[in-house]
Amino acid sequence: MKIIYEGTDIYPDISVHRCFHDMYAEKQSDELLLKLNDTRGLWDRWAPKKGDTIAIEDGAAKTGKMFVESVVPESGVVTLRAYSAPQSVKDKRSKSWEKVKFLQLVQEIAGRHGLSVETYGITDQTYDYVEQNNLPDFAFLQARCTLEGAAFLVYDGKLVVYDEAYMESQAPADTITITPASDFEYRDEGANAYGSAEAVNGGLMGTFAAPAGGDKVLRKILPLRMTDQSEADRFAKGLLRDANKGATVGTLWTSSLLRNYAAGSVVTLATQSVQSWDGPAFISRIRHDYVKTRSKLYLRKPLEGY
Repeated sequence: MKIIYEGTDIYPDISVHRCFHDMYAEKQSDELLLKLNDTRGLWDRWAPKKGDTIAIEDGAAKTGKMFVESVVPESGVVTLRAYSAPQSVKDKRSKSWEKVKFLQLVQEIAGRHGLSVETYGITDQTYDYVEQNNLPDFAFLQARCTLEGAAFLVYDGKLVVYDEAYMESQAPADTITITPASDFEYRDEGANAYGSAEAVNGGLMGTFAAPAGGDKVLRKILPLRMTDQSEADRFAKGLLRDANKGATVGTLWTSSLLRNYAAGSVVTLATQSVQSWDGPAFISRIRHDYVKTRSKLYLRKPLEGY
């Protein structure tokens, strides 16, 4: 195992008490929680500060570059928190664009925070007018991604933007067998899912109905300009996906560290007692516990048809 702090491997000089790395596929930066036994007071001499870079490596499992948010020493233990996105993403901004493309917004935001861009399955839509009104860049981008049925994550200096339905349809990376002895919990609230959505602004109302959906309607009044009916309908589709995608979710603790797994990928589940979960599952979050060498998967069943 390596703990690379500001370019130097400090692992030989410290004793790790706890090390969690949470990778998120959407809506949140990856987070690192590191607790170190520091009876020799090394951290104080190293003078760590907010914004320093840190990375954990354990074979194929890597956190990528992360930015220190806080370092708190207490009774011989140092607690460090770091995130995959730089501090600058918290700054609120106001700006407007005319005749702007979706990926133009993505590239501008990424460049502002020193991130490169990767995209998967994205359709580069054009908007007549877009306004960012006193919002942090990532909050603004998240709202736009939700409307487009997209999501983003930040890993190792990259802003990765992807179409959710596209990623959910990818070939599973592996098969996980779940036995009655597995630490697997699930919740199915599919019966409470919305059957359709309406996106309303001024004289435009976009609509979208899920395949085989029920009668429950999601109605959202959007505080933004919609260009035309097709855009309004597309936004309704994105809103319905966002509201329903968490209807069937589960968690699974594994007995080993899943070094080759990452949030945003698909696995196949093969169960011996919960056959309704057999088939593909999307990893929305994964926690690597580097001390106990095990992982916790947060899974959701892919939506069908949208």
